[in-house]
Amino acid sequence: MEFHSTNKARTAFETATSRLTYDRQWAILIGALLILDALVVYGSLSLAYIVRISSGLLAYSSTHDPVAYRWFTVASIPVWLAIFALLGLYRRDNLLGGLHEYQQALGACTSGIIVIIMVTFFWRDEVQISRGWLLLAWGLSCFLLVAERFLARRAAYLLRRRGWLTARVLIAGATDQGCAIARQWLRNPTSGMAVVGFVDDFKPVGAPVADGLQVLGRPSALDTLVRQTGAHEVVVVSNAVAWETFEEIIARATARNGYTVRLSPGYYETLATGVVVTNKTFVPLFTVDQARLVGVDTLLKRLLDYGLSVPLTLLAAPFLALMALGLRLSRPGPVLDRYAAVGQGGAVFTMYKFCDSVAWAADGESLSSPPPPFPPREEPVPSLRSGQALSLSKEGPGGSGSWLERFLARSGLDKLPQLFNVLAGQMSIVGPRPRVLGAAGDEPRTAANFQTVRPGIIGPWVVSAAWASGDEAQDELYYVRNWTIWLDLQILIQTILSLVASALHPPARRRA
Repeated sequence: MEFHSTNKARTAFETATSRLTYDRQWAILIGALLILDALVVYGSLSLAYIVRISSGLLAYSSTHDPVAYRWFTVASIPVWLAIFALLGLYRRDNLLGGLHEYQQALGACTSGIIVIIMVTFFWRDEVQISRGWLLLAWGLSCFLLVAERFLARRAAYLLRRRGWLTARVLIAGATDQGCAIARQWLRNPTSGMAVVGFVDDFKPVGAPVADGLQVLGRPSALDTLVRQTGAHEVVVVSNAVAWETFEEIIARATARNGYTVRLSPGYYETLATGVVVTNKTFVPLFTVDQARLVGVDTLLKRLLDYGLSVPLTLLAAPFLALMALGLRLSRPGPVLDRYAAVGQGGAVFTMYKFCDSVAWAADGESLSSPPPPFPPREEPVPSLRSGQALSLSKEGPGGSGSWLERFLARSGLDKLPQLFNVLAGQMSIVGPRPRVLGAAGDEPRTAANFQTVRPGIIGPWVVSAAWASGDEAQDELYYVRNWTIWLDLQILIQTILSLVASALHPPARRRA
C-alpha cells in the first residue's frame, strides 16, 4: 500500500512539473514576443521619422516638433501592445501556425495607426503630424512585425524539435480518423502536438493502434489518465466514441480539470479541406470549405502560379515553337496530345502535352497508333506520372521514337505546354499529379481529396527521394493537407536542384 502511494505521489509530482514546465515555456515565448513587439513599434515609428523628416531624403519643409514625434513614439508602445493583446496576438492558439497570425499582425498595426490619427485629430491645434510619417510608420510597422513573427516562428520550430512548446495529447477514439490525426502530428515535429496514447470505448486496453501508440484506457477514466500521462490536451474524434462518452467529455470540458478539450469534426481522413466555426444565434456550427485553399492562401498560390508561368511562357515561347516544328518534321501526326484531365472540384479540362509516343511504345503500343487522347471511361489509360514517363523513356524497348521525343520525355520538357493550362487557371505550377479522366487508380475518397486543389506540373512525386514516405499517393495527400507557400517553394527548389544534378551527372546508358 505504501509503495503504491509513493508511486502515485511521484506520478502526481511529475505531472505537475510537466505542466508547470510547459506553461513556463509558453510564458517565456510570449514575454519574448512582447519585448520584440515593443522594439518593432519603437523602431518603425522612429525609422519613419528619420526617413520622412530628419534625414533629408524626402523633401519636407513644414515646421515640426521633434519632441511631439518622440512623445508619440514612446506613448504608442504600451497602446499598441494593448491592441495586440486585444486582437489575440498573444493567445497560444493564434501563434506558430498558419497565416492567421500574420493577418492579425497587419490588422493590429493598422489599428495602432488609427489610434494615432484619432489622437492627432482631437489635438490638431496643439500638434501637427506629417501624413507621410503616418503612412511610412504604417508600412514599416506592418513589414517589421510580420518579419519579426516569421523569424520568431522559425526559432520556435527549432525549439519544438527539441521538445519545447509541445503539448502532450490524448486522442479519444482509436479509429482510422484518430490514427490519421496521430500520424499527421507524429510526421511533423514542429506541430507542437505529441500524442501519448488513445482512449477508446471499444478496443481493449493495451491494444496497439498506430506507430507504437496504445489504448491506455476507457474515456470514463479520462481524468485519471490525464494525470498519469501529464497530458495537456484531449482531442475527441466525435464520430469515434459512444454518444454517452461524448456527452460526458463535453460536460467535463468546462471544469477546471487542467487540460484543454478539442473536438475533431471526424472527417480528417475523408476530406482534406478545413472548417470554419460560425455562430448562428449562439449556435456553434462547422462550415466545411469546398476548396483546400481559401482567402490569403488562394491569393499566395495565384501569385506564385502567375508570377512564374507568365515569364516562363514568354521565355519558353521560342523553344516551344522549335520543338513543335521539330516534332512536325521528324514524324507524321499531331504535335500536341490533348487529355481530358480532372481538375479542382471535379471540373474536366483539356490538358496539353507534347506528343510522347515513347511512353506508349514502352507499354507495347504501336508508334503509328497511339491511344486516343480522350479515352472513354471503360478504357482507362496510363495517368501522366512524370517519374513513370521518365523511366519508360529510359528503359523502353529499344528506345523507340525519334531522338527529339526521347529527349523531351527524358527531360520532362514534354509538359511545357501545360504552362498554358496554368495561365488558364486549370493547373498550378506545383500540385498533385494530374489525373486523366477514366484512368484507373485512386479510390473515390482519395480522389476527392486531390480535387480540392489544382493539379500541378510538378509536385511531391518529382522529388520523392526528399520525402519521408515512399508512397506517392500518401506524399501527395500530405502535400494537400499541409500546403503552405513555403512547401511549394521547397518543392520548386528541390526540383531545380534535381534537374541540375541530372544535367551534371546524366545516368549511364544501358546496353541492349
